[in-house]
Amino acid sequence: MAIGCALAWAAAVMLFRRAGEVPAIALNLFKNAVATTLLIVTMLAAGIPFDAARSPAHWALLIGSGILGLALADTLFLAGLRRIDASVAAVADCAYSPTVVALSAAFLGEHVGGGLIAGGLLVVVGLAVVSVRAGSAKRAVDGRGVALALAGVVTTAIGVVLAKPALGRSDLLEATTVRLCAGTAALYLSQLVVGRGREALALFKPQPIWKAAVPAAVLGTYVAMILWLGGMKYGTASRAALLNQSGAIFVLVLSRLAGEAVPLRRWVGAGIAVAGVGVILAR
Repeated sequence: MAIGCALAWAAAVMLFRRAGEVPAIALNLFKNAVATTLLIVTMLAAGIPFDAARSPAHWALLIGSGILGLALADTLFLAGLRRIDASVAAVADCAYSPTVVALSAAFLGEHVGGGLIAGGLLVVVGLAVVSVRAGSAKRAVDGRGVALALAGVVTTAIGVVLAKPALGRSDLLEATTVRLCAGTAALYLSQLVVGRGREALALFKPQPIWKAAVPAAVLGTYVAMILWLGGMKYGTASRAALLNQSGAIFVLVLSRLAGEAVPLRRWVGAGIAVAGVGVILAR
């Protein structure tokens, strides 16, 4: 599920980049609303109720995780993605797994063994090789874009580790829906408070950008979110996080399939990262 999440998110990133100059908050609210609707329909079709017996502490963890990960983190990442290309965003994304591993060891008591550390280092090294430009291809990178993307990645990691204790005692679809509802509501309410409610709903009127925004929302939030939390629920947070990092490699492959030139050094980096994933799976 963690690797499937990486593939779905990679495809969504390629689509989100086609959104052009759409404000990050409007794009985030739109994708969250689409995914929330789909999840509620899925719950109704499957006969899954909301967990009324969940403890107040676990409700707070899921709601807080949704606000951090879906209202704040995704907005920061999408804002950064508007200013930098996918390869640079992949460098910022390298902060995700080390942050989850560190937080999981510190707050969840998860064991960090040699295989996990070795595989994680290979993934990070491979992603760095894939992402760094060389020689004449090097150009100035938007520092603010990198900072926004990095802040989004780190905040995402904090949010998912926060949700881990509640995930083990929750239905996967129901917990995912709770997080999305919390994140969507918090994001829209924050815009109402600052008087930008109408701007936040800019994408809710049918328009040509839906050709990219709708499938991006379905893949990046509905499909990827279920697979992402599934990886966290059924495995350790640190292992799932490292496997999620393979999404940057999928971005590379999808870029090539889309007709973009991919230098040899990036394929070498992909090989290193895939080897890291193999080490983690063999752990």
